[in-house]
Order: sequence, then C-alpha cells, then structure tokens
Amino acid sequence: MASNYILESIRTGHAHELIFAGDRVRLAGQIEYPSRPTRTSLFPLLFILHHAGSDAREGYQAFAELGLEAGYAVFRWDKRGTGRSGAGGCGSTTQDAVSAYEVALEQRAVDRHRAVILAQDAGAGMVGNAFGLFARAQLPQGVILATNPLDTEAVLAIETRLLIVMGEYDWNPWQRFARAAAEAHNRAYRHGASYYVAPIGDRMLRDTRTGQLHFGVQNAIRDWLQTL
Repeated sequence: MASNYILESIRTGHAHELIFAGDRVRLAGQIEYPSRPTRTSLFPLLFILHHAGSDAREGYQAFAELGLEAGYAVFRWDKRGTGRSGAGGCGSTTQDAVSAYEVALEQRAVDRHRAVILAQDAGAGMVGNAFGLFARAQLPQGVILATNPLDTEAVLAIETRLLIVMGEYDWNPWQRFARAAAEAHNRAYRHGASYYVAPIGDRMLRDTRTGQLHFGVQNAIRDWLQTL
C-alpha cells in the first residue's frame, strides 16, 4: 500500500507536511485542504506534476490556489534536489512522481476516484510517457496539460478527460499542440478534450505584461475543475 511509504505526517493548519520515499531518495511534500467544508468528508484531489526546472513546491502556489478555490485538496512536493527533499543521482524521477501520486491518493480526506493531474511542460511529457503507471495507481478523472509538448499522436496515451492550456507565445505552435491535439483526442475518445490559448501568454502561462499567471489561464483551469 502507498501508505507504507509515508515516514512522517505533520499537521500545519490546513496543510499537512508529508515525508515519503521516492525511488531511493527521501522526498518532502504537502497536501492542502480548502477552508470551506464539503458536503461529504472527502475532497477531490488536484495533484501537481512539476516541469523540468529546479522549482520546489513554492513555485506552484498559483496553481494550488486555483485548486483550493475550486474545492480540491491539492498535493505538491519538492522534486529530488530541491526544497526539503533529498538529492540523489540514482533512481527514477518518474517513479518519484508515481510514488508521490500514490501518497496523495492515500490521504484519508481525499476521494481517490476524483483525482486530477495538473502537469506542466516536461511534467506533461511525463504523463504522456507514463500514463499507464499513474493509471495503475488510480485512473485520474481528468488531466490538465499546463503547456503541452505532446503532439496529436502522443496525446492519445492520456485516456481520460483532458484540458490543454497554452500561451500564445509558446515556442510550440498552439495550433498543433492545443487545438489539433484536442481535436485528435476527441476523435479517438469520448472522454472530452478542450483547450485554451492565453493571449500574449508565454510558455509557462504567464502574462508577458505582468509576469504573473495569466488571468485567462486561471479562469480556464478553475472553471474546468468545477465541471468535473
């Protein structure tokens, strides 16, 4: 069971700090819960999968806030070598991510059958390459590709409901990696795929005028989460 991976759990307000085992490395993360009560004792889960940069969990605060506003418990963690996680040259970062997903699913206030994976940039590539590993732990109810490197063939590995979000100024053309990818997914499956392109948004979905997460991206993600 994934709960066997958890070494320590510390309550900090509405957030729980978690220390757990990755692939031959000690990882640190947290799960946060919305402040407002739910009609049941369980919350849907938003699991955040990082891109390939060196950002720790704090770099995903804006996405976490969107999930919390939509009524989701939000799980994020420090990748190996960042934040409060250990460093290690041995082991698989993909297995680290799957282990983190398993730990998130096992939290007692989480409805594991209503899990959504939000993956950014290289994280989106990881979901495409290893979707079966995540689905084996729990088929996600939906996946958000927050920037998308998967073309019209690679995106078909994601066999669930899909939202693709891209910036207008991404170096990958949105016409192919957002619109065409969503159309290909809809031709192959009935899960439902949609896309949003942020005007003057960059690759990391920031408004190029302000440097902040694009307002349209915030609305697109929040609204989509609330439809599930």
